[in-house]
Amino acid sequence: MVARSAIDQQRAGIAVVDSDGTVTWTDEAWAADDGEASLPRVPIGANLLEAYREYSDPRAQAIANAIAAVLEGKVTYFEIEHRSDPDSPSFLTSVAALRGSGAGAVVIDKVVGGREPSERHRPTVVRASGGAPFGHEGERLTPREREVLDLMAMGLDNRAIAAKLRIEYTTVRGHVRAVIEKLGARSRLEAVARAYRNGWVPKG
Repeated sequence: MVARSAIDQQRAGIAVVDSDGTVTWTDEAWAADDGEASLPRVPIGANLLEAYREYSDPRAQAIANAIAAVLEGKVTYFEIEHRSDPDSPSFLTSVAALRGSGAGAVVIDKVVGGREPSERHRPTVVRASGGAPFGHEGERLTPREREVLDLMAMGLDNRAIAAKLRIEYTTVRGHVRAVIEKLGARSRLEAVARAYRNGWVPKG
């Protein structure tokens, strides 16, 4: 079997949704749904937001909240890097607002990496248990960091979080960095995915 080219591996599936979350257009890669997609490719005429909210995979919940945040005008752009398990490819799902009031959004989903290189570099899987430490060595999220994580999961960017919590933007950046480190994630996007996967934040 001939391996796919590097360009093929970066091929993105693109869908446009209206202000209600209904898919109005897709590119060929999205429509093909050849089994390489990170999540089910919702067809034209179906509501992507509703479908992902009903889908059991916790990554879909994070993406649904990102879409909702964009459609509600809370943010103009959101992206989340995720994978279903350590042996599967890593995907990047981006959601961007379209210009114009009530114009909707564009969703782009593409492969960005292969399997985890080794057990040594694999982020620690952490669990929540009623205020118990997150991860190893007694690391835990402070009450403020948990507030920040909740707002990150809602799709808010750092400036929106700062406004919501009435704290300085630079303070929010520090909290976000701490959340990422304590959850063993490589980015704020992976931290959000882990939060949904482990039930640390409410769905929807």
